[in-house]
Order: sequence, then structure tokens, then C-alpha cells
Amino acid sequence: MDNKMEDYLFDRETLGQFVDELMNKRTIPVESADELGSFRESQIKALDNRITQDLFGGLTEAQATELDQLLGDENQSPDVFQRFFEDHNINVNDIIANSVQAFSAEFLAGGQQNA
Repeated sequence: MDNKMEDYLFDRETLGQFVDELMNKRTIPVESADELGSFRESQIKALDNRITQDLFGGLTEAQATELDQLLGDENQSPDVFQRFFEDHNINVNDIIANSVQAFSAEFLAGGQQNA
């Protein structure tokens, strides 16, 4: 999905803060600050990808086409995207919360390593 859409739903800084909290709860198998930074970035990307997949992967073909048309308009505001999900009875907050919860459980169990 287009980064513009993702930016309206969740921001990178928030994802980074969440990953930082998770990393503080688990020993990370790295040997240098550079490796730690790379690991952090890979986890932010993995979380971002998971949310995106969970959110957009559940759309019907017609919904995906409609959303693609909205994304094609460079002048769209966040309200248009929020209305799209509301109009289709898609609870974005629940989907994001479930994605974050699942990611957190996997990460703390040692399942998220290199995305």
C-alpha cells in the first residue's frame, strides 16, 4: 500500500517507540551498536508490514480497487481514508491493536528476529 495511507494510520515514531519498549524487555543477540540499530530498524519494518498486511489484506477486491482510486488522488486528506474504513465498517483501531499484540507476543517469545 502507498506510504501516504500508512502515514495517516500509524506513524513511524510511534512504531519505533513501541519496538524500543519491546527491546527493553528482551535480550537482543547483537554485538555492536550498529547491529542493534539494524535490528531495531528491521523490527520497525516487520511491525509496519504486519499492520499493513492485517489491515489491507482483509479488503475485498472491490474495496481494494476503491482504495487504490483514493490513493491515486494526490490531494486526498486523512479524512477521506478514515471515512473509507468507516463506510466499510472496518475497525482500524482493533486491527492495529490485534496486529501489535500478536507482534509483541512473537517478539517477546523470541520469534521476531530478522524481518
